Amino acid sequence: MVFEVLLCVWVPGLTLKRVELDVIDRLFYPVVPVVVTAEYNERVGGMFAAWWSQLSFKPLLVGVAIAPERYTYKLVKSSGIFALNFLDFSRVNSAPFIGDVSARFLPDKLERAGFKIKRGEVLGAPIIEDAAAAVEARLVKVVELGDHDWFVGEVVAAYAIEDFDGVWRLDKYRPLFYLGRTRRPQTVRRIYATALGWKKVELDFAPGELSRYDKLRKEVLNKVLEIVDEASDREEAVRRIIEVLKEYSLEADDAVLYYDEALRRLGKKRAD
Repeated sequence: MVFEVLLCVWVPGLTLKRVELDVIDRLFYPVVPVVVTAEYNERVGGMFAAWWSQLSFKPLLVGVAIAPERYTYKLVKSSGIFALNFLDFSRVNSAPFIGDVSARFLPDKLERAGFKIKRGEVLGAPIIEDAAAAVEARLVKVVELGDHDWFVGEVVAAYAIEDFDGVWRLDKYRPLFYLGRTRRPQTVRRIYATALGWKKVELDFAPGELSRYDKLRKEVLNKVLEIVDEASDREEAVRRIIEVLKEYSLEADDAVLYYDEALRRLGKKRAD
């Protein structure tokens, strides 16, 4: 069963209620799930993943959670290459093939879902030909976290339909949202949604009086970057950063955080 919903703005004054922890995952939805695709030993597979995120700009890193039991886990870890694909809501009926069954048992599930696979231009990663967008990524790290592992990849190429013009115009693209699934003893259903209409608002960055605080933030950061670029060692850099923070009536123990931020922005390694 598919539900189409209208996304509404937050209504102030609502009262929070206690949510049981065994359903807390549903609290984090709706999300735009991605289809993780990968290939190893001429086997192509893919799975829906709701737990994913951009992690960094430089380098451009993304992360996605995959359980070891998933066949896609093997494909990504063995090949070191994967793609994230974004589907339009028009493909919602294909969701059970990529979200509910494994390529370990149904090797041609992507084909049965009606997807055609083509190769990315940089890594040759398998991507869904009629996806609304896709990115190719090179695996750089796998972190063990509870019942899922976090696969970190560096994005090397991205592709999108014409509705993306620096930002999504949302003229034709109707994002596919995932709201979680019902649980037994009732019939288990995954719930997907999209918007029947969009309320789009564009706000200036740090408008009005906020511009002053944004300017202060940038002033401090630029001074810190200059200090770290010039300092001979960590101790000197942190000491000088503390003096800058005092000038702006900021907390001195933030100096180490600013130091680490500067190292990353300057592409330097920690000396300690």
